[in-house]
Amino acid sequence: MAPSTLTKPASTTATEAAVRKLKQDIMSGALAPDSQLKMRELKSRYGIGASPMREALAQLAAEGFVHQRAQKGFRVPPVSIEELVDITKTRQFAEAEALRLAIEHATPAWEEEIVASFHVLERAIIQTKAGEKDRDYFEERHHRFHRALISACPLHSLREFCDELYVRKTRYRRLLGSYGFTAKEVIGEHRVLMEAVLARNTGRARQVISAHIGITADVIAEVLRAKDKVSPTPKKNAKRRKPRRQANR
Repeated sequence: MAPSTLTKPASTTATEAAVRKLKQDIMSGALAPDSQLKMRELKSRYGIGASPMREALAQLAAEGFVHQRAQKGFRVPPVSIEELVDITKTRQFAEAEALRLAIEHATPAWEEEIVASFHVLERAIIQTKAGEKDRDYFEERHHRFHRALISACPLHSLREFCDELYVRKTRYRRLLGSYGFTAKEVIGEHRVLMEAVLARNTGRARQVISAHIGITADVIAEVLRAKDKVSPTPKKNAKRRKPRRQANR
C-alpha cells in the first residue's frame, strides 16, 4: 500500500517538536534569559537531531523567540524593562482594538465561550493557589480566557498578533513565579473584565483590558528591579506607583 500523502516527513515532525519544546522552556524560564543555546546541549536535552534543531532555532529566530548573532550562534533573548514596556503598550493598543471588533461582531457562541472559559479559569486559579495544580495548568486556562474575549474579532491576523504578544508577555510573568496574590483578587479582576465585555460596553471594556494589561507590567517591572534581574531605567520626574499584587494576567 502506498504511504499516505498526508504523512509528514520525520524531519518536519522533529522540527515541530523542537520548536514546541524550545518555546515552552524559553517561556517558562527553564532556559535562562540571555543564555547561549548550544547545539550539543540541546540535542541531549530534547533527544532531537542537529538538522531539525537548527531548523527550529532558525524558525524561532524569525519569530523573535531566540536571538541569532553572526558567528556566535543562538541565545535566549534577555529580559529588559524596555522590552516589557514595548510589549505592554503594543498589546494594550492591539487587544483593545480586537476587543472592540469582537463586541461589534458578537454572537451567542462567543458569549458562551467567554463565560465557560471564565469558570474554567476560576477553578484553575483556586486549584493553583491551593497547590493542587501546577503553573502550566493555570496558564493554559488563562490563555483560553483571553483568546475567548477577542475570538469574535473578524481580523484573523490581528487575533494572531494579540496571541503572539500575550505569549511574549507570559515569558516575563513566568520568570517571576508566584507573586503574592489571592485567588479572590485575581478572580475578581477577571470577572470585572468578563462583565464589561458581555455588557457590550465598548468604552468600558477597552478601558478595563488596557488597565488589566498595564498593571501587570507595573508589578513585573517592580519585581524585576527588586530582584536585580535587569538594570533599572528611571525616568525623570516619574512618580513610582505602589504595585498591586496580582501578576497573573
